[in-house]
Amino acid sequence: MEKKSRGIMATTAVVTALTLCFKALGFVKQAVVAYYFGTTFETDIYNVAFNFVGSLSSAFIRAITISLVSIYTHCLVQKGRDEASKLLSACLEILVPVVLMVLLITYIFTPQIAGILAPTYSPSESILLQHYLRICYPFFLFATITLVWTTLMDSNKDFVISRTESFITSTTTILSCILLYKVLAVSSLVVAQYLSYIIFSCLLLFRGRRYFKFTITKLSTMPEVRLVLMTALPLFIGNSVSQINKIVDSSVSTGLVYGSATALSLAVSLEDFVCNILINNVVDILYVNFSTYVAEGNQKKLGDTMRSAVNVMICIMVPITIVTCMCSKEIVSIAYFRGSFNEKSLVLTSAALIGYAVGFTSSGVRDIVLRVLYSFKDTKGPMITGFFAVAANIVCSIVLSKFIGIMGVSIASSVCLTVNFLINSHMLKKHMPDYTIRQFLPTLVKQLPGAAILFLIIIGFKHLFNSNILIFLCSAVVGLAIYGIILLGMKIDEVEMIKNQIFKRFKGAAS
Repeated sequence: MEKKSRGIMATTAVVTALTLCFKALGFVKQAVVAYYFGTTFETDIYNVAFNFVGSLSSAFIRAITISLVSIYTHCLVQKGRDEASKLLSACLEILVPVVLMVLLITYIFTPQIAGILAPTYSPSESILLQHYLRICYPFFLFATITLVWTTLMDSNKDFVISRTESFITSTTTILSCILLYKVLAVSSLVVAQYLSYIIFSCLLLFRGRRYFKFTITKLSTMPEVRLVLMTALPLFIGNSVSQINKIVDSSVSTGLVYGSATALSLAVSLEDFVCNILINNVVDILYVNFSTYVAEGNQKKLGDTMRSAVNVMICIMVPITIVTCMCSKEIVSIAYFRGSFNEKSLVLTSAALIGYAVGFTSSGVRDIVLRVLYSFKDTKGPMITGFFAVAANIVCSIVLSKFIGIMGVSIASSVCLTVNFLINSHMLKKHMPDYTIRQFLPTLVKQLPGAAILFLIIIGFKHLFNSNILIFLCSAVVGLAIYGIILLGMKIDEVEMIKNQIFKRFKGAAS
């Protein structure tokens, strides 16, 4: 078991390191986009259209892939690779026609969709939004290919190739901006997205051949397909409800000053840098192992792994939240403040980033709890909790935006994540009777001394330096290092475990 735990940590470290490198390039990409386009009405139009298609893809395809991971892994463990391959083939036979039908429906109702996404737009502005919606719709089909094949790769614990999407998207976007901006303007971003999807899809298909061979499969011979669909349906409903959050946020932002929708999107990109590196990679790897533990009936290992993961997530995300909130203007300035990205853009984007950063910890622990529920093939519970969380988001987004503008929209999303975590934690008890949210309170309380000192350190650096880079780097490096030392003194088991693992590796390398 100890060897398997080390394997999980090693895999997570490799994937996290690769993602960090690719996301660093993502910073360059966003800086290039901000330099050429800034935050304007035209960029609002593109971001509203692109984010809607992304939300549609996430609600529909993610529901299938999340349910498929657990069932595919179970089939792989119990029946072997050939049967697992047949299961994936059968799912594709259903999924592709349904995706094409959804695309047809969205094309037909584009005017109505544009009216919902931007109710305050004039007729001419709405027509431009409809144009961008129509040229972005095919992204849905590409998302189907990439998400299904990413599921295949993750289930076979081949995590590296599926994490190159950020690198491919960043590279194509930078080149498109440089080469096509004068000819296509904002449309160059659409071209970049098409190119990145094509390249990434081809790479996944080539790599995935070692795990999967498509065969025409009779659905009646694969009872697991029905189980995938049955578990995916409540997930789809739950995810659809969750995506209403993003649609509401986008709709509310279009009613604020021009550039708000773009600023929200740029802040999300910075948020994604944290979430992809420190949350998504970890929970994706944990999910595969959670599913394996459930399939093996090893509840003790499942509980121990989940508890350790949540405690580590708290220790990592709390100080990062503090640094991000207090250095939001410095972070946004470093990433975007040049070219067409002006002072107004800086104020809007940094305000949105603060709201999202407040929910970093909630996002991390919620995703871990969700993956445990999904491992038990419980998708109905998260679907129900999604309704309550979305209701909280909608109310908070509308109300708070009237008082604090774009920051209110992003804070509402953080409130939604917290509500979601609390309710899902309560639902987890039916699968794990010994589970209680109170077990994490000591770790949370032990963050307080470090949080107070980190706050004072950042205030000191802000008075000492005028450079945005120096303020942020010193706050991040010195502040987080001192925070980590304080945590070591708090005797948190997971922190001690990480320290011991690091010392062992150093000793091994020295010998």
